[in-house]
Amino acid sequence: MAENPGQDIKCKVIRQLGIDARISMKTLMSSVGGARSSAYGLFNSVTSEYGLKFVPEINISNLWKWEFIKRARMQTKRGIIAEATMEELPVAGFGEYMVLVKFAGKPPGDEIIRAALSAFDAPQFAARLDGDYDLIIYAVARSYEEALEFTDGFSKKLDKQNMTTYTNRVWGIFGFFPVNAKLIGKFDIFDSYKNLLLGLNESGRKTFSDIGRKANQGPAQMLYAYDRLVRTGILRRITYYETKPKSTINVLFKIKATNAKSFDGAKDAWFMRLIKEYEKMENECVFMCDIPSPKGMLVIGSFEKADRLKNFVGMMKSSLDGIEITQTKITSVLQGSLGIRDFDMRYTQQYASLARRRMVPRLNEKPVEAISDNPDAL
Repeated sequence: MAENPGQDIKCKVIRQLGIDARISMKTLMSSVGGARSSAYGLFNSVTSEYGLKFVPEINISNLWKWEFIKRARMQTKRGIIAEATMEELPVAGFGEYMVLVKFAGKPPGDEIIRAALSAFDAPQFAARLDGDYDLIIYAVARSYEEALEFTDGFSKKLDKQNMTTYTNRVWGIFGFFPVNAKLIGKFDIFDSYKNLLLGLNESGRKTFSDIGRKANQGPAQMLYAYDRLVRTGILRRITYYETKPKSTINVLFKIKATNAKSFDGAKDAWFMRLIKEYEKMENECVFMCDIPSPKGMLVIGSFEKADRLKNFVGMMKSSLDGIEITQTKITSVLQGSLGIRDFDMRYTQQYASLARRRMVPRLNEKPVEAISDNPDAL
């Protein structure tokens, strides 16, 4: 992080907003050690400089619980009987998928790919690659079969192209991709919960009054929905992503485990090194996930300088045993956004898991402040 006091406090603000972008101005200034009188100026300066977009970080893997609960509560006797006669029961919840695409010849143009992607609800992010693959797509679907339906349909939309797709169900380790309103609209959860997520997806710092007014619901309903979504783990946090990041070297790393036992044993040590590395400098990790075939990981990083990229690769190679690393440059984003943010890695499920095994110190989090309708109020 920066050495001059002015830039240093900006770095503290942006990291704090990554953990809780709905934090009140009063608590934000208290957390970073800034003067309360400068709250608005500092907040607006950081927001403008990095182009911060405040959005909810949704735990996709937890959605099935509330979809199941809603269906169970709303079910009628007639509905139960009808469901019992179905050949297939409705699927609750969603899964996350990474799709890698390789074209046999020259890849199609940007607008052709965007048009093909726009015909489907599943893709949330897509980017061009320069390497072994031509495209990477992050998709959210109810099942592996639905994910394959998307890739098959996408291929047919590009019927003049000879292409091969590699689809993996992934389990997130760190990071997120912002999702669009079309996907949130498909969540089969209570209306107040869905309306809140849609409002927060427009701006994570919107007042509950404004969100409720648009949905013809009161602020108390939105407040209750927010509390329930946080407590059930569907809403991890309100965070941000940068639309004007300082880091412009975006890279996909495909890590293949050549020795599964060594690889699994070394992942914890690598994560602990990352936590220490990014304790006092900007976090360069954007997204990390496990993949089953071939066993390994996909990691996306965003770097400001080439020597930082080199350092990151060196740390991977020295920490992870029994691996092969393929490095591919992300040349342009075609749909959605990379979730680039400066995030404190101690506020992750992985850190909590390490703490339970006493591999890292427990994080003594401060008590959560009372949820306010308007986070911009002093």
